Amino acid sequence: MKLFSGKEREIGIISIISIIIFSNSLLFYFQNIMEHDLKDSIFEQQKQRQIESTKEISQHIGSDLRLVIGMLDGLVNSKYLQDDQLSSNKTKKLLEEKYTQFSNVIDRLFVLNKDNIVTASLSPPGYDTLLNTDFSFQDWVAKTKKTLQPVFSGGFERVSLYSVYITIPIINRDTNKYIGIIGTSILTEKFFANYGNINDINRQFLVAYDNNGIMLANGASETLVGQNFFGDYTQKFIHHNQILNDLTRSLLAGKPGVAVYDYGNSERLTTQYPILINDMPTYFIQVVTPTSQIYSMINNVLSVQQVKMFSLFAAASTIAIVVLLILLRKWNIILRREVKRRTQLEESYDEMKRYLEDVLKEIKK
Repeated sequence: MKLFSGKEREIGIISIISIIIFSNSLLFYFQNIMEHDLKDSIFEQQKQRQIESTKEISQHIGSDLRLVIGMLDGLVNSKYLQDDQLSSNKTKKLLEEKYTQFSNVIDRLFVLNKDNIVTASLSPPGYDTLLNTDFSFQDWVAKTKKTLQPVFSGGFERVSLYSVYITIPIINRDTNKYIGIIGTSILTEKFFANYGNINDINRQFLVAYDNNGIMLANGASETLVGQNFFGDYTQKFIHHNQILNDLTRSLLAGKPGVAVYDYGNSERLTTQYPILINDMPTYFIQVVTPTSQIYSMINNVLSVQQVKMFSLFAAASTIAIVVLLILLRKWNIILRREVKRRTQLEESYDEMKRYLEDVLKEIKK
């Protein structure tokens, strides 16, 4: 009786090899699915983290600007300014104390009288204090005087440096008499550099706008600072990318947002949030991250997973080969036993045949 034919052994070997190939193909299939899901998951996590961090940056900037407003408000309510001592030594000393305290944020600190003339001013060493300068031509002066409310200006270029102005009217608390204006200027690039990268387009960077869409800082290029986002220069720079245009338009309307786009200088993930002062959108920021930077983090995770999968693949293949070798050895042992048994049967048959032949010979005699 045949236990295993050569054909059966062939079928067995082919089946085991097929199982190995199928299992490894299945392994790679699931690995690809896992990598795809992992990429999506990590990208989504990064996006959510960036949304939260953009909001936190916006709140931090808003908090720092409110501190500046608080400082100006404190000066407005000081005895010297309330008494219309806009150029006295005591006023200058008080300004010096506040200027020293906030010098890491503000650029200039000044007082204008009711005729919009600078009566006291502090500025960095080497810069003109602009003392006795008439600021009547400035929009933010006219707006402060007209509304009698704090004013946050848009961006203005001064000696190739962009600044914004924050002003508060000086009004006597007892008589409601308009006395003048106290204000400060902030260098926008220096200020926003405290909250993120504004110099390198190849890593996550910050973009800041005023409410007219003028860029106050932009890590994509220094040449964009002072440009209107919807102007020809910027639109050529971004190749009129509709996704980024829609995103920025919604930001200037005071809406947070997120988008992924590519205007020809690699794909970007951008999150945005308005900077609120007294619940009003005053300035606006976007945080821009090259998706290649995100995927580089993903690749680090995937390399670890690939090592694990390769180890699993190697282990599975080794086990399959060992099983195949064991089966081949088993088949070989069984085959030898079968050959030996058949040999013994054939020998017994030959002996029986010789015996019968001898018996017949004896009978014939």
